[in-house]
Amino acid sequence: MKSNIHPKVNMETVVTCACGNKFTTISTLPAISVEICSACHPFYTGQRRFVDTERRIDKFNKKFLVAEEKKKENIAAKKAKEVRNQRIPEPKTQDLKELLKQTEKTEANNQ
Repeated sequence: MKSNIHPKVNMETVVTCACGNKFTTISTLPAISVEICSACHPFYTGQRRFVDTERRIDKFNKKFLVAEEKKKENIAAKKAKEVRNQRIPEPKTQDLKELLKQTEKTEANNQ
């Protein structure tokens, strides 16, 4: 087994719940903060209540909005790339004779 690769284990880590309940356990973290514990969980207490629904919905909505913005950015980037990659047709090269004929025609029309 390799040495010095494992994290430090704290034998007395204090876990604090949002309801105020505290207990100790073993962990690699010095302190842990949780939202629900066995003292306040609806399954163990028998109380009916919604648990953390607003924050979960808000989290989902934020992720959804970020995903939508990224889609729009990707679409805009693709369009910009397509515009850059479009080839502009090069003008046809003309012979000297053709240029002279065109200038003669324009001079004749101007007179």
